Amino acid sequence: MPALDHIVLLVPHGVLQALPAWLTGALTVIPGGQHAGGVTENQLVLFQDGFYIEIIAFVGGSGSDEEDTRRRRGHRWGGKPDGHIIDWAVGLAGTLEETDKEFSEIQKNVGAAGAKLAYKDLVAGGRTTPDGVVLKWATASPTAVPEGSEDVTGLLPFWCLDRTDRKLRVPYATQPELAQHPSGAIGVAGVILHISDEALVERLRKIYNVLFGESKGDEWKLAVPESSFKHAPTLKIAHDKTQQNGAGQGWIELALFSTGPALTVGSSFVEGWRVDILLVHVD
Repeated sequence: MPALDHIVLLVPHGVLQALPAWLTGALTVIPGGQHAGGVTENQLVLFQDGFYIEIIAFVGGSGSDEEDTRRRRGHRWGGKPDGHIIDWAVGLAGTLEETDKEFSEIQKNVGAAGAKLAYKDLVAGGRTTPDGVVLKWATASPTAVPEGSEDVTGLLPFWCLDRTDRKLRVPYATQPELAQHPSGAIGVAGVILHISDEALVERLRKIYNVLFGESKGDEWKLAVPESSFKHAPTLKIAHDKTQQNGAGQGWIELALFSTGPALTVGSSFVEGWRVDILLVHVD
């Protein structure tokens, strides 16, 4: 069964280099690194359940403004607005052979679900950590059928399958202090998708049922990488008529389990767009 791997928050490059105190005062942020190709770099927020937040930015200053614009335009997240949660990822546990075989079966089942949605083939990716460790993985993005007919980024998760040890990419277990947070956050409580188009919701339900099991409503139980973690997150669809500017057909909200008080951590990374992270108290 797929497990929630991480969620992606896109910010301007200058913000990535000096993250605001409202975020760093609640969550411990650690250096990530620059991705292969040098188009993006990131910082990470790790949790005890193995899930993490990827705070990512497109790298500026690598050449002329025209070159930077071209490099961003060629990236699958290049058209997404800064300051939003833009995407989320799932993964699979097992050997490379096992995970590739399981992904292939899921890919076939998604294509056969009759929702005019599919997953592309796996593409190699990676980055180098600040201390020189080379990380490798493969990703697969969702797409509408026919391809290019609509943008479904963030409405369905993308896949992130490790080619090197996941503990190197997400060192929550080998360095547990990195997953300790001032707010008491310990793991992911939920991914909430705010979508107004009911026809689109019906198509998405078919795929979520393939990925996460049949659901009678619009809520699915999810797994996390750390199987011993005692709290289970959910995926929920919120039928929301209010859409964020520039967020496409829907927008994404994140909830975290916390041993601290229930509250909302949030503000704006860019003017006019607010990001809220819900903290759900658990004992």
